[in-house]
Amino acid sequence: MVVPPATARRSGDGPPAAWPGRAASVVVLGVVAVALATFVLVAGTPRLLAIVPDDAAYFFQIAAHASAGEGLTFDGIHRTNGFQPLWLGVLVLAHTIARGAPETMLRVFLLLQIALVTAAAGLVHDLLARTSSRHVAFLSVLVLVFWVCVPAVNGMESALLVCSLALACSYATRAGVLVGGTVGGGVGRRFVLGLLLGVVVLARLDTVFLVVAVCAGDAVRILGGGDRRHASARLAATLGGVGLLVGPYLVFNVLSFGAAMPISGRLKSSFPAFAFTGSLPGSLPETLDGTGRLGLLLAAAQVVWFVLRRRRPQPLHAVLAFASAGVLLHFLHTVLFMKWAVFAWHFVAYGLVGTLIGSQLLWIVFPRVPLGAARVAYLAVAGVVVALGLARTVRLLDPPLERSWGAAAYEAALWARRATPATAVFAMSDCGAFGYYSRRRTINLDGVVNDMEFQAVLRRRELQPYLQRCGVRFLAHHAFWNRPDILSGSYAPLRMSYTSRSYGTQSDEIVVSPADEAYRSPPYFDGPYETVFLVWKLPLR
Repeated sequence: MVVPPATARRSGDGPPAAWPGRAASVVVLGVVAVALATFVLVAGTPRLLAIVPDDAAYFFQIAAHASAGEGLTFDGIHRTNGFQPLWLGVLVLAHTIARGAPETMLRVFLLLQIALVTAAAGLVHDLLARTSSRHVAFLSVLVLVFWVCVPAVNGMESALLVCSLALACSYATRAGVLVGGTVGGGVGRRFVLGLLLGVVVLARLDTVFLVVAVCAGDAVRILGGGDRRHASARLAATLGGVGLLVGPYLVFNVLSFGAAMPISGRLKSSFPAFAFTGSLPGSLPETLDGTGRLGLLLAAAQVVWFVLRRRRPQPLHAVLAFASAGVLLHFLHTVLFMKWAVFAWHFVAYGLVGTLIGSQLLWIVFPRVPLGAARVAYLAVAGVVVALGLARTVRLLDPPLERSWGAAAYEAALWARRATPATAVFAMSDCGAFGYYSRRRTINLDGVVNDMEFQAVLRRRELQPYLQRCGVRFLAHHAFWNRPDILSGSYAPLRMSYTSRSYGTQSDEIVVSPADEAYRSPPYFDGPYETVFLVWKLPLR
C-alpha cells in the first residue's frame, strides 16, 4: 500500500464531467434508501422476518418493556442485560416516541437503520473524496452500499455500528490523531476520539479491540523511547474519553448483575480459558461470508504494510492500520474464545474496514492507467459492481419463506395471540420473534436474555419446578433436525432437556408427546432439515 507519488497523474484530473461527483453519490444513496424504505413499508411481516434475525426481537421486546417502565426484562419476569447497550437505548427512545403494534415498530426500527446506513455511506464518501478523489469515493460507496449497508439493515445493532465506526474513522482522519509523533493530535482531540470510540464500543461491545489497538500503539511509542510525554498524554486522554462513556455501563452491570460483561457475552465466551470446541472453526467459513473474509485479508495486508513502512503514513492510512489491527484482534478472539452462537452480523465491521482499504488500492491503480483506458475500466468496474450488488440485494431481500423459521415463528406467535389468554406464559429457546410478536411472556431457555440464576437452575436439574414457579403452561420448539417421526407426528414421548452454557451441563428432562400438542406449523426448512414449529401444553402439577 505505497502512497502514489505527488507527481503522479490522478485519473480524476480530467474534465469535471469525466468522473462521477458528489451529486452522483447523493443520487445513488437516495435511490437505494428510497428503495429499501419502500420494501420495508410494503413487504409483509413474514417477508421482513426472513431477513431479520431472531435475536433482533430480543432487543425489541426488552426495549418495549423498558419504555413502559417495566425495567430491563425480556420475559416480564426476570431482569437481564443480554443486549448491546447503545442500540437498546435507541430502541427505547423509538418505542417512547412511536408506540405501536410489534409489526409497526419493526418497520420503524428498519427505517431508522436505513437512515443510519445512509448517513454512514455519506460519511465514507466525504472522507474518501477529501483524502483521495471523487471517483474513488463514488466507486467505494457503491461497494459499501451493496455489501455492507444493505445487509446491515437487519434489526440488529449492525447499522448503528457501521455509522458510529464511519464517524470515528472520519474524525480520526480529519484530525490526524493516529499519525504519531508530535503531529499526532493534541490531548483534546484524542479525548474526542476516545468519546467516539466509546460510542463504537457501546454500539457493539466486542469492538473494544479497536480501543486495544489504539492504546497498544501509544504503549509502543512510550516503550520505544520516543516522545513519551506526548504519547502518555494521548493514551490517558483516549482512555478517559472511552471510560467516560463505557465506564458507567460497566459499573451498572457490576452493581446490578454481578459482572461487567453482559450475560449473553458470559455464556458465549470462554475467556480467559481457550474454547477450542472444534465446532466454531469449522463453521466460520459459512458464518464469515465473502465480504468478511475479504475484509479480514485486506486488514491483515494493511497491518503488514503499516509495520513495514519507511515513512510517516498519511492520516487515513494510520486510521486504517489501527482499525485493521482491531479487526484482527476481534477475529483472533472469536477463534480462540467464542464457544457458541457466532453469527454473520458479528463481522459487519470487517466489510467497512475492507471497503476503505480497497479504496486506497483503487487510488494507487487508477493514476497509473492512461486516462482513456481508465475511464473505460472505471465504467466497466462500476457496472459490474452495480449488477452484482443488485443481484445480491435481491437474493438477500427475497429468500424463500419456506426456508425461514422466522416466518414460522411469526405464524406461531399469531396463533398464540388468538388462542391463548394474555396471561399465558411460554418457554422456548431461540424465542425472540415468538415472544415479541405473540405479546405473551416467554422465558428464554437459552439463557442469553435471562439471568445467571437460570444457569444454576439448569445445573441443579431443577428446570421443571422452575417453570412451574414461573407459571409456564406452554413449551415451544422450532427446530428438529433429521426427525421424520416428529415431522409426521408419530413420535414417541419426547424428552426435552436444555444446556447450561455457563456450566456445560444438561437440565432435567421435560417429557412431551403428540397428545400434548397445542400448535403444529406447516413444514418448513431450518437449514437443510425439514421441520415443524411445535407448541405443547404442559400439565398443571
